[in-house]
Amino acid sequence: MDVAEALVKLLENEGIKFIFGVPGEQIAGFYKALSKSNIKHILCRNEQTAAIAGEVYSRTSGEFGVCISTAGPGALNLMMGVATAFKDSVPLLVITADVPNSLKGKNTIQDIDLPSIFKPITFKNYSPKNGTAAILNLKEAIEILKKEPRGPIHLNLPKDILSDKTIVNKKIIHNPNYDYSNLDLAIQKLKSSKKPLIILGEGVRRSKSTDIVKKLIKKYKIPTLHTYHANGILDGEDSLNFGIAGLRGSEASTTLFKNSDLVLVLGATLNERTLNLDKEEVDKIDEYIGRFNDKITHVNIDKSVLKGKIKIHGDIKEFLNRIKTEDIFSEIDDDWLTNNFKNKEEDVKLEIAIDDEDTLKPQNAVKAILDVHRDSLIVNDAGSHTSWVLIFHNPSEKGRLINSGGLIPMGYGIPGAIGASIANTGKEVITVMGDGDIQMNIQDLATISEHNLPITIFVLNNNQLGIIRQWEECFYNMEPYAVDLKNPDFIAISKGYGIEAEKVSTYDGLVSAIKKAKLLKKPYLIEIAVSRENIPLPA
Repeated sequence: MDVAEALVKLLENEGIKFIFGVPGEQIAGFYKALSKSNIKHILCRNEQTAAIAGEVYSRTSGEFGVCISTAGPGALNLMMGVATAFKDSVPLLVITADVPNSLKGKNTIQDIDLPSIFKPITFKNYSPKNGTAAILNLKEAIEILKKEPRGPIHLNLPKDILSDKTIVNKKIIHNPNYDYSNLDLAIQKLKSSKKPLIILGEGVRRSKSTDIVKKLIKKYKIPTLHTYHANGILDGEDSLNFGIAGLRGSEASTTLFKNSDLVLVLGATLNERTLNLDKEEVDKIDEYIGRFNDKITHVNIDKSVLKGKIKIHGDIKEFLNRIKTEDIFSEIDDDWLTNNFKNKEEDVKLEIAIDDEDTLKPQNAVKAILDVHRDSLIVNDAGSHTSWVLIFHNPSEKGRLINSGGLIPMGYGIPGAIGASIANTGKEVITVMGDGDIQMNIQDLATISEHNLPITIFVLNNNQLGIIRQWEECFYNMEPYAVDLKNPDFIAISKGYGIEAEKVSTYDGLVSAIKKAKLLKKPYLIEIAVSRENIPLPA
């Protein structure tokens, strides 16, 4: 057995079902071993797609995703998706091949310093020098991704190592160095709180503590906010759900944060978006948080992001299991929730506007899509439509919006939908994108078609990079420049990939197309002609 076979066997034994990638010369040994395994390889048409698909697979499956590439250009193409996972702390195993050790550093074909390039966008990076190290590195990476899932891990494998047959095996155990020493202080704070608020982050899902958290919230009737990524943990119609924290949050959510005497932050990062800081406050974020320091109790597996007076570096489920027998939240003010219900309101209302003769208002189109997809997995791309998606998304507990919060690359929608659909067989998956977005990764319509993934692709077409045009006008006082798009025939392209498609330009036409797509349960593309509208820019 060579190293490639041993590595694949390790992944197989860990229950890895899918690997997203593109083959190449330097990684061919790994692919030979993969071809004989029970792991299904999802052939993407670009390595960027492989990384993003693996990243969203991770987000929506509860397990870490795996993406793979060959050396040089293949590995570099992965970087956008890996960086996206890094910015949002998504666990992802990134395997790259490299030129043989004898050729490294000699400027030979495809030789480039991959470990150094990937280091800033991964939280751990392995460069094994022999077969034994490669096996032990992968074992440790798997242990960390399972027990401390806080971002992508990179394993770089020179071609000669993959064929090495000199292997020494041993067991690897990773024990996260968590610290619960502030647990008693946290319990005292929870017991004495009269006006508590909870902020939920994606860490709640990752720790598999969703049910425990929901029971806690409902038992004590605690007002709750969530980050972008934690939507759907509470139903959007739940009276205790006050929506997004910070940027794009309602006036009621801002009032909640300011008037509370305890903010329990579970698996979230208190960054400038969660706190809705302006530029001056971002420059002094620690000083800003210091004003609220006494009331923040923060639980997270990533020690570096902890804020507030009481910091718990640990797993959310473990934290909640340790406090669940305590009579916490026994002092809540009866008027706290009642008064906040009175303040609960949307920050931005739908602009009820008359659609143009041959185009829809984008906000009307987005609302029509989201109104009938409350139970769906919705993968959002980047661009002006994103504001409307965030404003109108109101998921049930079955539904969820997946989007990049930290990097926000264009072209996220198609690969993200692929990862979500493969992770959730039988689940309705849609992606909402602009006409600029789709052309970033349009080639992977082929992957959707090949696997007959039941994804509905909504393309809002205004023949323009609309949000950039708006920034040019509003903040640079300039005429639109380099933003107009001469688009291809998206319907013809979609059909060329074997995916049925149609174009709509009216509200009734869109509603009819949505109903048709839901019944088909197969790949379908709907191009929507929308007008060039300004969006409500964040304050």
